[in-house]
Amino acid sequence: MEAFLVIARISWRSIWRNRRRTWITVSAITFGLTLAIIFISLGDGAYKQLIDEACRLQGGHLTLEHRDYRDAPSIDLVVSGVAQVRSKLEALDNVKSTKILVVGQGVVKSASGAVGVAIMGVDPTIEAATYPLAHKITNGKYLQEGDRNKVVIGTKLAKNLNLETGKKLVITTSNASGELVEELCRVKGTFELGSDEIDMYTIQIPIEFSRVLFGLDVDEATQIGVMLQDPEKRTIAVEAAKSFAPNSIASRTWEEIMPALAGYIRVDRGGNLIFQGVIIFLSLFTIFNTILMSVLERTRELAIQLALGTSVSQLHLQIIFESSLLGALGSTLGVVSGGALSYWMKMEGLDMSRFIKEGVDVSGFSVNSVIYADVTVNLLVSLWLLVFFSTAMLSLIPGRHISRISVQDVLRK
Repeated sequence: MEAFLVIARISWRSIWRNRRRTWITVSAITFGLTLAIIFISLGDGAYKQLIDEACRLQGGHLTLEHRDYRDAPSIDLVVSGVAQVRSKLEALDNVKSTKILVVGQGVVKSASGAVGVAIMGVDPTIEAATYPLAHKITNGKYLQEGDRNKVVIGTKLAKNLNLETGKKLVITTSNASGELVEELCRVKGTFELGSDEIDMYTIQIPIEFSRVLFGLDVDEATQIGVMLQDPEKRTIAVEAAKSFAPNSIASRTWEEIMPALAGYIRVDRGGNLIFQGVIIFLSLFTIFNTILMSVLERTRELAIQLALGTSVSQLHLQIIFESSLLGALGSTLGVVSGGALSYWMKMEGLDMSRFIKEGVDVSGFSVNSVIYADVTVNLLVSLWLLVFFSTAMLSLIPGRHISRISVQDVLRK
């Protein structure tokens, strides 16, 4: 143990013999790690916001629907006994809220034309309390309990059909029996989410009216959406839902309901990690160069140590200690600076509106211009360990030079 302490003290003194080079190396590690933490935490925060927004707008983190609905969506493939299923779901620990949806297809007609739309029958009280569309009303008001033959539509759809608040429109669709039905409705409000797909092709109507429109019973719906407090711990909710839901009902995760969004996030996250890996690699290359130059410059000093009886393994250990000290110092400073900046962006958010002036949507869902970073202790510890152990491993390559030192030849010069 005492020998290790001696080697550690010698290593600490050695790295400060060339202060400029040491600080350049430490700064490179700090800068690279800071950038990696910021970009990864911002990316994770953006994905988390996007998933939350999409899940609240659609069927939740977990969706219960007819087993055949995903293969061939049809209004006659419904979930029965929704009240009982919802009460059991809401009793689960990780469940934040539930909602019921009646989702169908139809055509909206006005005097100016006709457009095919997705029709969402929702519970106005629940939507107004926790879901995003109800808070994006630009004109008029959102749906209320007791509304009949009232709809809210996107601003782009309203512009296309020349509709305003209070104007009439006709919804044409097929009900669960296959019969063609038409209902005269009135626009109660218009919304704008910043997504062309939703603002142009989605309308919402009260759940009671949607059941009348599609010919469903009072206790039927096409989907039961479940919002979880911790989406990562959804396995328990999935297994519990299987235990009390009828065999005809399937429990699907949001990735199954929105595969395009899930695919985009996987690809984008992979690209982000590769980019951060390149940054860390460049930082590690700086460390490797520093260690190599340090060993080559001290060839005579190392030869003297060998002549005095120091073993090759002890010199190898000294080089490992030196590079580990550089890695530990740079990683600690990088984690502190990157973690502090990311935590600030987690609390205050990073406003990207000047760079995203017209808004951006991903797979039909709009991206919030204010991004809140998602920095975790696990991320900080993982990156610290990655850089630290990578630095220690890099020292093994320059350390091979020690085994090749010819003491006699070096000391004769």
